Amino acid sequence: MNITITPNVNAYNYRYNHLNSVNNRKSVISQVNNNPSMDTVSFSGRNIPKAPIQSMIGNAIERSYLDQLKKFIDYANDFHKALKNVCTKLADDGFVYDEAYNIKHPIKSQTSYIDKFERQGYVQDAVRGTVYWVDQQNVSSFKKLIDAMKEEGYEIAVVKQYNPETGRFIKLPDLEIRQNGITKEDLSILGSFLSKADISKPRSSTYADYQMRFVPINKKGKKENKQPLELIILYGPHYSKAKEAESKYVYGIARTLGKLHIDVNGNYPERTPGRRIATNIDVIKTRLREDISKPLFVNAYNADAKLRGEEKLPVVISRVHADMLNGYMSGIRQKIPLYYREVRQKFKSDDFIIDLIKNSTEYKARENKTITKQEINEYRRNYRERLKVMEAEDISIIARAQDMLKETIEKYVEKTPTPGDKITDV
Repeated sequence: MNITITPNVNAYNYRYNHLNSVNNRKSVISQVNNNPSMDTVSFSGRNIPKAPIQSMIGNAIERSYLDQLKKFIDYANDFHKALKNVCTKLADDGFVYDEAYNIKHPIKSQTSYIDKFERQGYVQDAVRGTVYWVDQQNVSSFKKLIDAMKEEGYEIAVVKQYNPETGRFIKLPDLEIRQNGITKEDLSILGSFLSKADISKPRSSTYADYQMRFVPINKKGKKENKQPLELIILYGPHYSKAKEAESKYVYGIARTLGKLHIDVNGNYPERTPGRRIATNIDVIKTRLREDISKPLFVNAYNADAKLRGEEKLPVVISRVHADMLNGYMSGIRQKIPLYYREVRQKFKSDDFIIDLIKNSTEYKARENKTITKQEINEYRRNYRERLKVMEAEDISIIARAQDMLKETIEKYVEKTPTPGDKITDV
């Protein structure tokens, strides 16, 4: 497969100010997280740098993507050629390469690249591919895929994980298996290194897969510096379709809500705005998962595995649930100003500011531990300005999430049945 991708002509029109602010989300008063007595004002992450630095970071992320785009395309062409060859060799074992599906997303788009950088600070999987394989409990067949990829010039990438007990980093395979019923003993056939793969249960939505990253064997340089190439193994075309639908109509909403500056995992007292925001978000995620994600993936697996006699589950949001979802989302919007009002009240106290300063990395590193009144006032003034920006951004984020929820409800809300109607998956 020859992949040709035209870069976004409007790449440099990307709004840096949005990128920079979101890239530092949940970061304004990170010290509060470490203060149990201040749990009504909970944020996490690093301090927001000044605007000129933000602009430099935003420019650097975008330039990095554009500068590497040709390299990504070259890597993708070679990687997908290898995947196609391997699936042809292992057709009898049930491996399938869907060229029409893979050609749609061989590399991350600029938007997806920046979004992932915003969320985790780096992007490992700019190049990715998908293979179908129904018999995902058959580790012997999976070993054949690993061996065939090695013949094509690719091996599983190495990741380093810090071991707090020894104070050293250990090397592990970049391989995650989300399946029920597979044990470390089952993986022993893969060898001592790959048998250290991460085995976990399917997601609560029932979504299951194999995820791994390969690196080219014959490229110059250390393995850790080679471009990782992601491979996801799904059950089949129905599963990939369900995954795309879930990503758009469910995960997209959760990901947008995750951009709020408010730490939804904070330990908030009952009936406070923070607790109600966190509760509303949890209910929205749970309801969408139960009404959409679960039946999507169950139906998709049954279709790909060609299981006969299994009842097709309805993928539908009841009108009662639709009203509830809208109400909870509106509730978040209403509680945001109240949340920030509580935060501002905290900042009126000099003792509160002093605690924040003392918990800061900068204070712990400096020799002069004297905290002056001028420093307290400057600290308070800077954070109050940042809080204004954060509140405005959070209201904008919720507005965007509300629009996405509206689209999801319009797609899946129960319709008034008429004779001859059929239940559809996506």
